Amino acid sequence: MLEELQRLQAHISALKTRLDHYEQENQLLHSAKATEAEQHHAEIAQKIGIITQKQQEIDQLTEKASQSNKQLKQMTHDAAALADRYNRLEKSCTDLKNRFQEILSERNELRTLQEKLQNEQRQSQLEINALQQERGRLLQKNELAQAKVEAIIQRLNILGTPQDKNAEEIGKLAELSDQNEGV
Repeated sequence: MLEELQRLQAHISALKTRLDHYEQENQLLHSAKATEAEQHHAEIAQKIGIITQKQQEIDQLTEKASQSNKQLKQMTHDAAALADRYNRLEKSCTDLKNRFQEILSERNELRTLQEKLQNEQRQSQLEINALQQERGRLLQKNELAQAKVEAIIQRLNILGTPQDKNAEEIGKLAELSDQNEGV
């Protein structure tokens, strides 16, 4: 029995040693678990912080995207308005260009007409000058003819009177005026 007792004591001491070893191991595992739990909680807190930060970034980016969409819509509207305005300006420019061409054509026609009228005016002025010269000659002839007629009337009045000796001079004047009329 002593032997069994010794064996039991040896077993007990081996069990105690094993128990101490398991308790130490258990404590190490508990401390490792606690450390890992703390690390895990720290990592979770860090991940939550990162998630919160990322969520804020997502919110900011969503807000920026919303603003960008509004700007895009506004710019699209402005671009459409500018394109419409450009088309109207282009049409107006084309109309103005056509009108300008018409005006140039009319101006050229007016210049041609002006040159024609100036030529006609020059011709008319030359005709007027010629007619005025002719009128002057005709007035001179008329005056000469009047003088002749008056001389003839005087001569007729004098015929048969003692003043008839001037009849030869009147005849000479009549011949001179006939010669001038022939010229």
